[in-house]
Amino acid sequence: MRITYLLPDPGIPVGGSKGASVHVAEVTRAMASAGATVQLLAMRSARPAETVPETDSRSHGAAARSRAGRVDLRIFETGSFPRGPGGDPERRRAVEQFLDWSEDEARRFRPDLVYERLSLFAGGGTHLARRLGVPRIVEVNAPVASEREAHTGLALAADARQAERDALAGAHVVAVSAALEPWCRARGAASVQVIPNGVDTRRFDASQQARAAAALRQSLGLEGAQVVGFVGSMKPWHGVATLLEAVARLAPHRPALRVLLVGDGPAAAAARERAAEPDLAGRCRFTGAVAPDLIPAYLAALDVAVAPYDAPMADGAFYFSPLKVVEAMAAGRPVVASRFDPIEAMLAGTGLLVGAASAAALAGAIGELLDDPARAARLGAAARERAVSGFGWDAVVARILAAVPAPPARPVPDRAAEAV
Repeated sequence: MRITYLLPDPGIPVGGSKGASVHVAEVTRAMASAGATVQLLAMRSARPAETVPETDSRSHGAAARSRAGRVDLRIFETGSFPRGPGGDPERRRAVEQFLDWSEDEARRFRPDLVYERLSLFAGGGTHLARRLGVPRIVEVNAPVASEREAHTGLALAADARQAERDALAGAHVVAVSAALEPWCRARGAASVQVIPNGVDTRRFDASQQARAAAALRQSLGLEGAQVVGFVGSMKPWHGVATLLEAVARLAPHRPALRVLLVGDGPAAAAARERAAEPDLAGRCRFTGAVAPDLIPAYLAALDVAVAPYDAPMADGAFYFSPLKVVEAMAAGRPVVASRFDPIEAMLAGTGLLVGAASAAALAGAIGELLDDPARAARLGAAARERAVSGFGWDAVVARILAAVPAPPARPVPDRAAEAV
């Protein structure tokens, strides 16, 4: 099978360390592992979207080609535009240009399937697949317009929402959580398949990371410590502030307690300021953003992994399928996470759940695991077993590809013909 993967989002750098970047890399590599030839068409702004370790196109392609199939990466370079709503007109134009460029690339490639990640202002994959006469899958990870409007503002909200309707109308959708299914159907999706995020269970095997984890603990001054850790991009809804308050509650009676924060993002500066206050001074280790290949060792260095999410939307909606949770599970770490339906379904009793934004509840659950290492080990082992049995990327992608819809009744030969 030949697959054109559309990534019309300059905020997701291919090879970057953020969760969305990891997701794109793992899905395309699993497609290649299944024998597909994948054409990955991605945007890149002249202004970097984030400051992270990032591989270039050659290293991404080389890694993919080592599997059964192949991933060929093509980058569409856009001009620079401001962050936030002030840059929305330029971003919308860049997406339109990207889709025109993608059609030319895809026509040369001649795919059997168009696979598109739902992105802001990007609804044109529908027309591309129709003109090529091939089926199309839309991957939905979030209600992108509402999410953007809630957190940074959105200057062209009507355009963004229309693009979502254009993208989803009549589409076969793969959604990462059940919470997204009614949202997709309300925008005209013909079918919705819920497939949570996955993990490379071999790479996250803690038994293979023991030496690297010990070296990390030594380099960070964590030998003999009780290490509680967060791994992620530190967005406002990731709950890092709640984690630090929980650690502050535990600290007076636990001299060996330390917290390891792996990653960077909008909430990092405030977290560093809080960590410098007297009740936490000396207890926090910040790594900044690290390359994805190093994450398994950092997870293996933890005694307890924490995913203290707050609700990402003002109405309390939670639609994520958290990579950080399934990666901690694959690493065999006991997990304490906020009680939201997608997380509860993912853990299925192999971790502890607490109310969101409750430092007291989070502190209590962390303390329980630190005080009962045998229970923590049992939970970690059960989480690892669950990750291996149900969340490997190869199995996730096999489920996606098993449900490829039928092609359109007939292709539309070009843009002009479609407009008639």
